[in-house]
Amino acid sequence: MKTDPQNSDYIVESGATRNFEPWRAEDEEADKMKQKRDAEEMGDAMKSLENRTLDSKREMDILAALDEMKSMKVITVVTATYIKMS
Repeated sequence: MKTDPQNSDYIVESGATRNFEPWRAEDEEADKMKQKRDAEEMGDAMKSLENRTLDSKREMDILAALDEMKSMKVITVVTATYIKMS
């Protein structure tokens, strides 16, 4: 085995096999998507604005879902407490 500092990895020369690492495929896919997005935005202010708007909307949707889950948990705890007290 040799080290590959450029890619922070190891290179198998002979006599070994690499285990499947699912996070490696996910990281590579995320990098490809980021590079594609950066290439689209290069010199295109409208595309950059559209992407930032979509990111903001996605973040607001995630926060709304999180708030809903928190409120559901509070309702569950209050109901459980009320049942125990009865």
